[in-house]
Amino acid sequence: MKYMKPYLIFNVAVWLPWGLICIFDLATIQNIIGVTSVNASGSTDVRVMYGGVQTAMGLMAARALYDQRHFETFLHALAIMGCTMALSRTIGLILDGSSTFYTWAVLLYEASAGISAIVWLKFISRRSVTQ
Repeated sequence: MKYMKPYLIFNVAVWLPWGLICIFDLATIQNIIGVTSVNASGSTDVRVMYGGVQTAMGLMAARALYDQRHFETFLHALAIMGCTMALSRTIGLILDGSSTFYTWAVLLYEASAGISAIVWLKFISRRSVTQ
């Protein structure tokens, strides 16, 4: 479990700042990703779906960093979020042909995040069985 703290710090550092940027600076999303909205309702939805989700993951990682009892809960959320985001992005890559550096880089990160959380969960379950 000596790698738990660096793992959580890394996740806080990735998810939380990006989430806050997505909530408060829509121009950054438009410039980096190319996502924009046509009205105020759309802007709010972009803030929620990009910023809210990423911020929540960062806050869950921070909570687990502060109180290790929440580490497993964070791992379950990260496994689900990372894998479903990677799957959805793969579908978008196929259907939309969005083969850009950004798409591939984020797909790699999302898949790695989901898979690493699953590996952690397996490690924790094996460790608890042997104790």
